[in-house]
Amino acid sequence: MAAAARLRQRNLMDRLLNWYIDTVRSHFAMHGLPAIKNPSIPGILSDLISVSNGLERVFATLCDALHHYMFPISFIYADNSNKDDMLARIRFRHSLNAMIDIALSDHEFQLIAHMLVEHHLTACGKHEENQMVDDRDEAQRLAFLAEIRQQIDVLQVQDRMERIVAEVYHKFMPRYISRQYARIWEQEQSAEPLMAQLKNLIYGPISRCISVLIRRDDLLEARLYELATECLVKLGIEEMFDIVIYFPDSMPALGYLKMCLKTQEHRAQLVTEFQNACHARLLHCGANTSDIISFYMSTIRAFKLLEPRGVLLDKVSRSIRRYLREREDTVKCIVNGMLEVEDANTGDLSELGKELAASSGTQIADAVDDNGYSDMNWVPDPVDAAPDFRNKRSSDFIGSLLSLYDNKEVFVKEIVVVLANRLLDLKNYEIDREMMHLELLKLLFGESDLHNCDVMVKDILESKRVDSNIHDPTTVAPGTYPVARIVHASMLSKLFWPAFRDEDLALPPVIEEQLNRYSANFSILKSARKLTWLKRLGSVDVTLELEDRTLDFTVSPDRASMIYLFQERSTYTLTELTARLNLDETSTRRALGFWIKNDVLKEDESCNDKYILLERAEESKKKVLVDDAAESSVQTTEEKATEEMRIYWSYVNGMLTNIPALPIDRIQSFLKMLIPKEVGYSRNVDELREFLTVMVAEEKLEYVSGSYRLKR
Repeated sequence: MAAAARLRQRNLMDRLLNWYIDTVRSHFAMHGLPAIKNPSIPGILSDLISVSNGLERVFATLCDALHHYMFPISFIYADNSNKDDMLARIRFRHSLNAMIDIALSDHEFQLIAHMLVEHHLTACGKHEENQMVDDRDEAQRLAFLAEIRQQIDVLQVQDRMERIVAEVYHKFMPRYISRQYARIWEQEQSAEPLMAQLKNLIYGPISRCISVLIRRDDLLEARLYELATECLVKLGIEEMFDIVIYFPDSMPALGYLKMCLKTQEHRAQLVTEFQNACHARLLHCGANTSDIISFYMSTIRAFKLLEPRGVLLDKVSRSIRRYLREREDTVKCIVNGMLEVEDANTGDLSELGKELAASSGTQIADAVDDNGYSDMNWVPDPVDAAPDFRNKRSSDFIGSLLSLYDNKEVFVKEIVVVLANRLLDLKNYEIDREMMHLELLKLLFGESDLHNCDVMVKDILESKRVDSNIHDPTTVAPGTYPVARIVHASMLSKLFWPAFRDEDLALPPVIEEQLNRYSANFSILKSARKLTWLKRLGSVDVTLELEDRTLDFTVSPDRASMIYLFQERSTYTLTELTARLNLDETSTRRALGFWIKNDVLKEDESCNDKYILLERAEESKKKVLVDDAAESSVQTTEEKATEEMRIYWSYVNGMLTNIPALPIDRIQSFLKMLIPKEVGYSRNVDELREFLTVMVAEEKLEYVSGSYRLKR
């Protein structure tokens, strides 16, 4: 102390402190830093004990150096009442802290510290998963961390340790969430127990572990849990497309996402990511329209559970709805689904039929014209809703699909076509199912719009009665012949049924005779009325008795007529069959393909377009890919629209004769100006484009550089 006093008198204390600081720095660089380095650390430390020992050795070395270097300072500058002594001790400690900070910034220490924290957090996670059931393990770990914390306080490196803990936790938690919560619907677990498990983990082992290492505050657990829920939201957003696909099995994932989805930023990110996934994985030409509609229905269910107000559903479904409107077969798929028609081309959407039957049309009728004027529970739209947002009922899938189009007339036209095909395919005149669907559709579209369908159903009922009378022996008029009981017919009111393809199929003579008898008896029952046969419509039960096998089929009349010809001789050419059946070449090839596929006919290898009857079955040498679906004889809505547009061909022809080439917009304008009012023209540009495309296919027009002109 006396020496210190003499140094102060000579103003040598500052010089002594500077010398000592330089000496300590040199000594620490030569002896301290090498002592805490361990070149064997990277890639070798893989267990908790090795990592703990490594970190403990580093902190012990630094604490020993700290005590060693501080002892002379505490002896020389020991006067706590002297301001200069206090400032000298603070200055020296700052210098030591700088050296310690440089030492701890070494890569090897960072690796050890990160691995220690990661090992302890991983152990906490395993403890919560009941993989380590002994609580003594946790007590030992916490005791060791408490010792580390004491050394941290001595070294005054709390800030550095907090950064390390934060970095490790930010890496650990996403991995833990991904491992425990990814595709949780495959684990057959619900959301509530998993969320409770996560909360217990955060507020339990992890909180205890971290609070020992760093300075604790009242918001520590809340911040840790907030980061965990942030990771859950990110996982849910990434999986949202799969969640919709696997709905309702994926409801647990929706459960935890609903609990954690709170901020507008998360909601916006969910919408963006889901729309991007839809465009990449669904909304492209490789996806079936029925699959897109099924996905859209699952989207309605999933997002209504996630957010009942419907704002998110409105945002994510816009791209799906826009794409469905652009698909040509969307209306057909929806109608087939409502009528539960099994069609390989449109897929299975029978769920729409079940939804139609379950709703009984009550909710759906409101959805078709849903302005909310009669809703006594109306509330204002949410603040984050789009300007044109309209909330839909949670279970109204059909109403949402019908609202794809502004005019429901497109559905009515398709319903008439589909129902006509269904009625024509019936056997034994059993129409209970069709009548049930029709009554439900009336609740949806109104009776006036489906008046033609009512007439079609009545035609089938009347046909059943007339057919029964024609086959009744007591009603056969004198001089007429009875009709074979294998022949049955449906009498259709031409004005109320959709247009049929006008093709006069050449039937076998024995069938023609039965049809003539049927017509004669009908004229007797219904005086002043006669039948015009639509020979391409209907079905025929065929039994083929070949040399080594007997085959039964139910086929269309053209296929039955074709195979009947092979009774006369066993070989025909394509030209002969086309002429005998009075069919076009495409229909003839389609019918041939059906019989070739069923190993009844085969193509002569020595002569193209020559076909031979297989009396004995033989192993097929090659597979023939054919479309064996029966061709509908009812015109589709597109075909009907094209036929109706043909009345304007003369105007288009004259227009392009005077002006060699015109774009479609000018053709549309000219047609509106030139066609007289008594003829009328109310077609839109899309309908005109479809008609002109047909004319191009028929080689009456050609399309060059965006303009149409007459074919030269």
